[in-house]
Amino acid sequence: MEADRDRWDERWRAASAEPNRAVPTAPDIVDAHPELIEQLPTTGAALDLACGIGAQSLWMAKRGLTVRSLDISPVAVNLTARSAAQHGLAVNAAVWDTDEGLPNDLRDLAMILCQRYRASDLYLDFLQRLQPGGVLILTVLSAVGNNGVAGPFHARPGELGDTYRSAAAAGMIDVLVDEERNGQATIVVRYIQS
Repeated sequence: MEADRDRWDERWRAASAEPNRAVPTAPDIVDAHPELIEQLPTTGAALDLACGIGAQSLWMAKRGLTVRSLDISPVAVNLTARSAAQHGLAVNAAVWDTDEGLPNDLRDLAMILCQRYRASDLYLDFLQRLQPGGVLILTVLSAVGNNGVAGPFHARPGELGDTYRSAAAAGMIDVLVDEERNGQATIVVRYIQS
């Protein structure tokens, strides 16, 4: 955990030298599929896991969601909180290590956003944290489009689709987008019921 924290702290310290770097930014998949915007919630509680400097946290807050942002890096959490204050947005940012799972009080979420962080042990837990109609947007680094070479943090081809296939078949979720290319895999699902 400390090695991860130190590595990310160093990365985000470099980002802190750039004022106003974090601006409300939609996830790439929303820009690629603008039809999604109408299907995403604008009220309720949301989680931005591995929030980094908080650009997507700001975007969700600007849309009207009550956002909780978690990251292992205290530097990232401070940058997120500072950016939220600069934009006049309420974002509750805190340091959290996902080796401990997710905080118990995160339930009945309207939206979960996890961008470029692979926490495969949490994939199914994400569904249990959503309220009916809640949306998960999950993007991970992937070996697909990356010359087939998977690094230690890259998902194997089809990992996200395979993980959520049985939940979709059981009628627990609707898969809105499932795509892999250019070294990334993204899935967007709407939770129906358990």
